Amino acid sequence: MATRPLPVYKTELDFYEALRRREERAYQFLYAHVFPSFQHWVLTNNGSEMDAEDAFQKGLLNFLLNIETGKYQFQPEARITTVAFEYCKRVWLTELKSARLRHRGTLPDHLELIDTADVEKDLERLDIVSAVQQSLHQMKDICRKLLDWFYVEEVSLREIAERLNMKEESVKSKRYQCAEKLKAFYRQTTNHQRL
Repeated sequence: MATRPLPVYKTELDFYEALRRREERAYQFLYAHVFPSFQHWVLTNNGSEMDAEDAFQKGLLNFLLNIETGKYQFQPEARITTVAFEYCKRVWLTELKSARLRHRGTLPDHLELIDTADVEKDLERLDIVSAVQQSLHQMKDICRKLLDWFYVEEVSLREIAERLNMKEESVKSKRYQCAEKLKAFYRQTTNHQRL
């Protein structure tokens, strides 16, 4: 029997809706696109192939249940495969933590399958990062560079002034202006997402 090729979803929303409708091919697509990289990640983080399979199944089940119950809603800025990977990753990290406890000779009262509060915090962080990225894309190139150098790369104001061929005081005031613009764009983006 020839296997049918996996579907290619035009948008993340199409993929999400297929998962919500419990389409078998959507599950196959998710498995094919998440499991290989997740298995590699588990193998490089003290796990076996069997561990990867178990953690993947638990994480995926939890993710799909959260889609079904509405705990996880479609987020246009988040890739579904990335979110599913994070659910599975959280399961494996929990398993590692409980394994460390067992090796110390104490057994936990119960095993956590997954801490959904942590996953929700991660998803909220993902929303914030996405909103900041969208806000940065709306800014002029010089502001993007300046904020990236100062806040991400932690370059000193003096060095930024040299790079931009400006006075340090001017860079300081420009950084403040850019940060204020970023805040304004961020507020616009998050208000728009809530509507």
